[in-house]
Amino acid sequence: MLPTDTSFGIGFRRAGGTILALIVVLSLTAAACTSDNAGEKHEGSASKQVVLVTYESFALPEEAAAEFHRRTGATIKVIKSGDASAMLTKGLLSAGSPEGDVIFGVDNFLATRALSGDLLDSVKVPAAARISSDFKLGAGADDRLIPIDHGEVCMNIDPSWFTQKGIAPPSTLEDLAAPEYKGLTVISSPVTSTPGIAFLVGTVEVFGDDGWQDYWKALRANDVMVRPSWSDAYYTDYTVSGGDRPVVLSYASSPPAEVVFSEGKRTEPVSQVMTSSCVAQIEYAGLLKGAKNPELGAELIRFMIDSDWQRDLPLSNFVYPVTDVELPEEFVKWAPPVKSPLRVPAETVDSMRDEWIEGWRQVME
Repeated sequence: MLPTDTSFGIGFRRAGGTILALIVVLSLTAAACTSDNAGEKHEGSASKQVVLVTYESFALPEEAAAEFHRRTGATIKVIKSGDASAMLTKGLLSAGSPEGDVIFGVDNFLATRALSGDLLDSVKVPAAARISSDFKLGAGADDRLIPIDHGEVCMNIDPSWFTQKGIAPPSTLEDLAAPEYKGLTVISSPVTSTPGIAFLVGTVEVFGDDGWQDYWKALRANDVMVRPSWSDAYYTDYTVSGGDRPVVLSYASSPPAEVVFSEGKRTEPVSQVMTSSCVAQIEYAGLLKGAKNPELGAELIRFMIDSDWQRDLPLSNFVYPVTDVELPEEFVKWAPPVKSPLRVPAETVDSMRDEWIEGWRQVME
């Protein structure tokens, strides 16, 4: 569930230093090449292929994809279309005549847009009955958008910076607006970034309709920095990446990513997660109406909540599985699932998103 600037899926999800961004790019490029050419590895398999439409930063879980091929004889071709919002917009414009069979990466902030268009067919996924209702959309949507993973958008803190300065790190959203933390926080804009819209939604949930704009006025007075994207904030301004802001809007899975992508240079993460700030993000898969291979598409969706795929998600995309599979050691040690993230119904987000963003603009721009 990791993201995605406006890519939300994984934009970051994923690293803790400038060099790590390059590692992620290289790994994603390799994954894309492998998935697009997977048919070349298996004699006769090119004619049996399922096409997965997703966002640019998605990384195909390669071991799971190989198991899918072993079971079905089909390869997975991945088509990437910018960030999650751009991917969905493109899909809606071609509804009924899609470029693929399955769409993945629609999240709970975009779900109602996907459901309101003539985009998705129903698919039966019996195993989905075991997925927690926390991840489901309900209201007749559960057979069209199947939960696949979740991730939380959270403030990340550089505790070593605070130790060196002799200042206690912030622990609540209110702290970020306190005078002792003036000029220390950088976030991504809700206008151009899905972590940004998630954080905005979280502040509405915490401070209510009558108080959230006052909170943002306090943040502005406290010199909060707003960047266009997650990567701008994390890789330019965050102290872990050489910037001067020790508090950044990122993900619950940032700490293990800092270690995994460090090429052995780190044995412990640098960042800590402010769990009180975390906002739930769930990613879904759906069968595209008019798909050329609807049976294989349905089979892929069912496989995406199979234990093989779910086990591969944390270290391929730095998100959390929605099924009860064992987490890798890196997540157990450094990124256990957030127990009570802020949750806002998708219908509420859909009905209020534009109004919230316009209200935010009035305060911040």
